[in-house]
Amino acid sequence: MANQGFNFQKEHPGIALCGLDCYACPRYHTIGSSRCPGCAGKDFSEKHPSCGFISCAFKHGRLESCGLCPEIDTCNRITRLKTVIKDQPGYPSYQNRIANLIKIKGTGFEAFADTCIHKEALLKTLIDKYNDGRKKAFYCRAVQLLPLPDLENLLDENAKKGYKSVDDAALAVSNSLKELANKLGIEVC
Repeated sequence: MANQGFNFQKEHPGIALCGLDCYACPRYHTIGSSRCPGCAGKDFSEKHPSCGFISCAFKHGRLESCGLCPEIDTCNRITRLKTVIKDQPGYPSYQNRIANLIKIKGTGFEAFADTCIHKEALLKTLIDKYNDGRKKAFYCRAVQLLPLPDLENLLDENAKKGYKSVDDAALAVSNSLKELANKLGIEVC
């Protein structure tokens, strides 16, 4: 019998069931066949044929996030996820999964999704207007890790400047992001 969990699509594929920030991943913003559709997004099962989180969420009523599951505190998958995160540091979106699930559990999915949607819009602006072809991964990390109000202010300030080229704009904005991260004590590089 086919995995029924792959018969549904999430409303917000940019926010993974397991707390992963898919919206802040370079592959989610790739054009072409290597693009990832996000968690339970269109054609997700073709890219990722097996995901226990999707099967479990399907069984629990097609949840948008494991953070909404009443069994999250006793879930074996989440317990294993905590161990993997602790033992295998990696790309920031992997490190924030448990913190994201806690936020979703505490404030609700819609509030969390609203922040992610705003951050993704800022990321698209960075990629579209300030990318010299070498900054997408950096912008993804910065948007994921830096506070939304600070990102908005930084982009508002840079939008007022008349850069002569995309290269100049990319250099200035990436330097501004690094300075902001440094000021806040956040590692983005």
